[in-house]
Amino acid sequence: MTRLLIRSPMLMTVFPFSKNDDQYDKPVNTIIKPLDDELGWDRIKKIFTLGENGYSKELQSIINITVSGFGIGLAIAGTSSTKTTIDNFIMNNEATRFISHSDAKYSLQQSVVTNFLKKGGRYGIKLGTFCFIFSSITTCTSSYRGKIALENYMLGGSIAGLLFKMNMGLRGALVGTGLGGILGGACGGVSLLILKLSGRTIDEALEAQKNWLNARDM
Repeated sequence: MTRLLIRSPMLMTVFPFSKNDDQYDKPVNTIIKPLDDELGWDRIKKIFTLGENGYSKELQSIINITVSGFGIGLAIAGTSSTKTTIDNFIMNNEATRFISHSDAKYSLQQSVVTNFLKKGGRYGIKLGTFCFIFSSITTCTSSYRGKIALENYMLGGSIAGLLFKMNMGLRGALVGTGLGGILGGACGGVSLLILKLSGRTIDEALEAQKNWLNARDM
């Protein structure tokens, strides 16, 4: 009876008779992490936090993917517009009298460069923005979950496709979401296959990429 009174919750709040390292004071589930341990949101905050070595490897990867997407879009759209620009220039200037042959070449060159930058830059910005949204969501989701998985890529592609096609109405948004999810899943499948065949993790690949960039800058 006395032992039950001593172990009573009301008395324990005022007079803690038991030891501090009592087994009942410890969490039963050993998977539970302390409050000061790193959580999913903490890992996401670290991505966008500048450290002693500059950008984090995840943020550097997002920047590289975005710049690569812009460059690829610029090259594809700019190259495709070059032939059209030349044909239109010849058609529109058949009766135009130029001062010299060099003056005609200079005018044609200006038209090619202007259309290359105009059309290529417009498409490059779109593709770069898509790559930025896709890589940001994929990277943040993988960091929050603590693992890289196919569904992370599918989620990133679906959200990016939704944002790009939502101005076309409900049907366009659904098509963009589905198509983005398929493309994201394909990209994720290729990435996971390469990591599996190489025997490396995504952290090792990002760290190697960051070290290569630092060595190049030095």
